[in-house]
Amino acid sequence: MKALRITAHADGIQVTPLPLPSVYRKGDVPAEFYRRQATGETPKVEQNLSRAAYLSTIIVPDGGFTKLASAPGALLTFVVSGELSFPTGAGEVAQLISGDLFLVDADSASRITLSARGNCRLIQIGVAADWPGPDATLQVPGTLTPRKAGKPNIKRLYQGEDDCTYFSEFPELFAAPVNEWSAPRTATGFRFMCWEDGFLDWHPEVINNLAIFLSGELELESGGGGGAIEVFHAGDVCLAQDRTGEGHIDRTRGVTHVALIVIETEHLW
Repeated sequence: MKALRITAHADGIQVTPLPLPSVYRKGDVPAEFYRRQATGETPKVEQNLSRAAYLSTIIVPDGGFTKLASAPGALLTFVVSGELSFPTGAGEVAQLISGDLFLVDADSASRITLSARGNCRLIQIGVAADWPGPDATLQVPGTLTPRKAGKPNIKRLYQGEDDCTYFSEFPELFAAPVNEWSAPRTATGFRFMCWEDGFLDWHPEVINNLAIFLSGELELESGGGGGAIEVFHAGDVCLAQDRTGEGHIDRTRGVTHVALIVIETEHLW
């Protein structure tokens, strides 16, 4: 994972490391904590989310890309697949790949032309002008675990009528025409988590989380239809919306960074 702040000036493009307000955990996490929240036995825990104005996505064709801003304001963008590159003021070329993220304001974005290749897919959220704030810190890059397949693993994890969980494909996430940003979708907020070599037994998600994986490896196991396992690496995405019922199992391997975007049920795809 590489996190950058990109700013366009009259004399070129400046790139600096971007600190993130991330929560760190290591090892196993008790599942009962989540089960009790899902059943209402205990109140839902405050998530301490950063504000997100909206969420939008785009598939970028190979070549020059000038539509970096989906809306005005400060914009946080995640690279799901492909590569983006651009020249910097230092006379070098910066490259962004799956699992990388960058912060740019719309004014700077209008003056930046990026080069895209490899069926580049981006997720962008509008953030507050003062984000990431004073509590953010520079993060370790995390464990590099490449995808076994070339294309990203984009899934939906939902609760069936039998209260068990199932995976499905999630084509709705990138349904807009190529080189066009999707219509903005309301998001409640977002947060970052770094989880190292962890395990979380059967539990519901409690809230709808659009998880964007930035490093390491996270394995999700569902129980419906005899059970299934999906493994996610940098750039992969999973919408977990199994808020009650049996839930799923989490297993992380290595230093796994994840961005979690919370979306209320009425705003889901």
